[in-house]
Amino acid sequence: PMNRALRLLEAMKSPTSSVRPNIVTYNAAIRACAEGLNLDVAFDLLRQLKEDGLEPTVVTYGSLMTACERVGNIEAASKVFRMVKNHDEEDGIKANEIIYGAAISCCRKAGEPERALLLLRKMISEKLAPNTATFNTVIAALSEAKPSFSSSTAKGSKETTSNTWEKALSVYKVMKSKHAPPGVSPNRQTYNILIRNLA
Repeated sequence: PMNRALRLLEAMKSPTSSVRPNIVTYNAAIRACAEGLNLDVAFDLLRQLKEDGLEPTVVTYGSLMTACERVGNIEAASKVFRMVKNHDEEDGIKANEIIYGAAISCCRKAGEPERALLLLRKMISEKLAPNTATFNTVIAALSEAKPSFSSSTAKGSKETTSNTWEKALSVYKVMKSKHAPPGVSPNRQTYNILIRNLA
């Protein structure tokens, strides 16, 4: 599907085409790259759409963040956040739940549980409404954290793993509390994540 989408985009860009790609077309092509796990081409499409005089939208950045998430590239996800921040100052585009959710999932895939938790906190502080799946992703990231033996003793690593587990339980407790965003409560997946990581 990705290669077909890119061929269609190129056909639209040809001098003989009577239909030019618009931002919706580019967003769909970037999403196809996300699904095709091709982050480089997704970023190249962003460059191309700007060259064509189009302005990225929050959907563009959401699709780009999804591409980062699919391959677990935390550096690229940070780059997308910087681009959104720059647009926020210029055009009022702000990171939404989709961008944050994909970034949090990217952190989980990249083995960065603390960063996932930080993004969840930032999301809440910006008055966004993370859903149950986003909370579950943070719990999974924290509860799956592996000890690092490179910079600490085995005892220190055990404490670090215990610390991330405590943070996972804290996120779970928020889900059960009156402070949880509307519609958020632990579900079967929440309990499966917790039980699996207790085994």
